Amino acid sequence: MDDSGTKSSSDGGHEERQPVHRPVLLRETVAILELREGLVVVDGTVGAGGHARAIVDAIAPTGVLVGLDRDSEILAAARAALVGTDGDRAEARVSLHHLPFSCMREALAAAGQPRCDRVLLDLGVSSMQLDRAERGFSFRADGPLDMRMDSAAPTSAADWLARTGEQDLADTIYRLGEERHSRRIARAIVEARRRKPIRRTAQLAQIVLDAMPAAARHGRIHPATRTFQAIRMVVNDELGELERGLSAALECLRPGGRLAVISFHSLEDRVVKHFLRAHCDVVTKKPVEASAAEVHDNPRARSAKLRCGIRREDAA
Repeated sequence: MDDSGTKSSSDGGHEERQPVHRPVLLRETVAILELREGLVVVDGTVGAGGHARAIVDAIAPTGVLVGLDRDSEILAAARAALVGTDGDRAEARVSLHHLPFSCMREALAAAGQPRCDRVLLDLGVSSMQLDRAERGFSFRADGPLDMRMDSAAPTSAADWLARTGEQDLADTIYRLGEERHSRRIARAIVEARRRKPIRRTAQLAQIVLDAMPAAARHGRIHPATRTFQAIRMVVNDELGELERGLSAALECLRPGGRLAVISFHSLEDRVVKHFLRAHCDVVTKKPVEASAAEVHDNPRARSAKLRCGIRREDAA
C-alpha cells in the first residue's frame, strides 16, 4: 500500500504513533523518478496521496497521474487530497482507481492512456491502517483480527488462522516474518484455537508473547511484531501481488520509462532487485535509504529501501 503518510512492513508495537501524512523518502523518490511536465505517471499505491501530491505538482499542468489502491477507505482520502485542492493553480489530470497495482493496465486504459512514463510502488502498510484498531493490523489497541487491505477480500486474518495447519503456520511465520521461534508460536496458536477461536488482535498478541522463551520477550520490538507481519503478508498475498505488479509495470512502461519501488521487507527488496536486474538498466546499484534525520522524525522509515530502474528497449 502507498504511504499516505508513514509505512512499515511490521506492526511497530514499540514505536511512537506518527502523524499520518508523512511519505517516506519523498524527496529521494521525486528526484529518482526524474519527473517533469507532461508525463503519465502511475502511482500504484496512492494511499492518501503523500507521494502523489508531489508527483502532481511536478507533472502539472499537462501530465496525468493514474493512482491505484486496493483499500477503498484510504483511496477516499486520496481523492480529498488530490482532486480540486487548488483552484488557482493548473493541475495535472488525476484518475484514481480502487484496484490493486497489478491491475495498472486496466487503470491506464480507463484513463485513456495506452502506456505510462513512470511507475511508483510504495509497499508495506499505511499508518492509516495501523492506527485504526478496527482494521486489525496492529496490536497497539485491541480490535478484530482482520488485516485485509481490501475489506471486500474474502479471507481475514482470523479466517486464515482458523483453517491453516500447524506446519504451514510455522513455515509462513518463519518465511514472511523471519521469526526464529515460529514453531513454538504455531504450536501455541493451534493449542489456543482448540479452546477458543482467535478473533482479536490482543488475543493473538498474548498467545505469541506467552509462546516466546523468556529471553525473547524483551527486545526492541514487541515479540508479536514478526508474526503479525507474516500473517498480514499472507492474507494480502503481498509477495504474489508484488511479482504481478512488477510484470504489469514492465508491460505498461514505455521504453526508457522509470520504475521505482520502496520496500520495507528483505524478501520484497530481493524480488525487486532481481526483477530490475533482469529487465531494466539499474539506476540504484545500492538501495536508497532514509537519512538519519528522517528516521529520527519517522522511525518507520528505518527499514525503507528505494530501488529504481529504466525499462530497456528489449525488455519483455
